[in-house]
Amino acid sequence: MSPKCVGRAINAITSALAMSLLVFTPLVLADANDKAVDDLVRQASTAQMKGAPDDAISLLRKAIDLAPTRADLYLLRSRARDSAGKFEGALEDASKYIELEPDDAYGYLNRARVYLSMEKTQAALDDANKAIQLAPDEPDAYYRRADIYTDMNKGAEAKADEKKAEELDRKAR
Repeated sequence: MSPKCVGRAINAITSALAMSLLVFTPLVLADANDKAVDDLVRQASTAQMKGAPDDAISLLRKAIDLAPTRADLYLLRSRARDSAGKFEGALEDASKYIELEPDDAYGYLNRARVYLSMEKTQAALDDANKAIQLAPDEPDAYYRRADIYTDMNKGAEAKADEKKAEELDRKAR
């Protein structure tokens, strides 16, 4: 093989190796990043279960820094902030989750709960209605709306939603 051919072969191999590094390195880094985020989520869940929502919030902040487009992280932090009484932050996170996952009824149910904590019953009702629109067979949506109706002193509506939720629960079994 001529020196010119050897040079071309070496260049081709070097280019192929460089391309494979460009393709596979992000995958390896993504896997390591996903593992780190998942570890932080597990730690945050443990903290939340132990009644330490501020610790959970801190851990979830770190996870969001690593994976800012992962919607579930905002939902989890919203719940932690809500349980810590940090309602404005909980509302921001709930809204961010909805921005990232606009067709997920649970995002609206979560934000409805935050609105209830903030005593904004009409906004909570609007989100519960949106959740029912998105997932009409989801019992949790009717239970949440029943809670809202109870806060609004609408006993008949609350009972009707509780009955609907119970029917859906029986069907799901």
